[in-house]
Amino acid sequence: MTDSYNDKRHVLNGAKLVEHIVRHRIHDSLFYKQHLYLTNEQTILPVIVDNVTYIGGTDANGRPSPFICCLLRLLEVEPEERILAMYETQLGYNRFKYLTCLVMIYYRLTKTGAEIYKRLEPYYKDYRKVRLQLKVPEFENGSARHYKVYTIDQWADDLLQHERVVDIILPRILPRHILMQRGELEPRVYNIEEKETESEDSFESDSE
Repeated sequence: MTDSYNDKRHVLNGAKLVEHIVRHRIHDSLFYKQHLYLTNEQTILPVIVDNVTYIGGTDANGRPSPFICCLLRLLEVEPEERILAMYETQLGYNRFKYLTCLVMIYYRLTKTGAEIYKRLEPYYKDYRKVRLQLKVPEFENGSARHYKVYTIDQWADDLLQHERVVDIILPRILPRHILMQRGELEPRVYNIEEKETESEDSFESDSE
């Protein structure tokens, strides 16, 4: 990481973490205008629960998904930490997995340093299935497939390992081993046996 790198988390409001062209498409979308305009950290919840049924950015035609629309609105609203904790623990994990996924990417975009790993690595033990929108449909037996099966632990890994997800360029983060050398992170504990023995049904209690 070079000294000249300009971390947007420190110099711009949260909404500017979404690229201008994507932000413009979201603000111009019917979904944002109908469901998200003037929502706050409380009134956005029913919008997410009722409308977000897959993880996605923009499709091949540039149309934004409800997921990325709600993400932008969360970045604009900037919920308090206690509200995010409620989203994540009281609502997200127990009932609404796509709310959990939104909180995860919100943390990835707005937190820094070791805090990102501490927030996201616990989800390596979360194997609930979600749907991921394909940027370009895949054709199988003459029919188009627009989504694929995905899991929340994969989502956590993509947020920590990839530079771009759902049309969002992620802010740079220090490699984990450097944070460990600084004493800011403990060595990661792997849960291989737990994953092999965990009942799949325990991660399916959620509304679509």
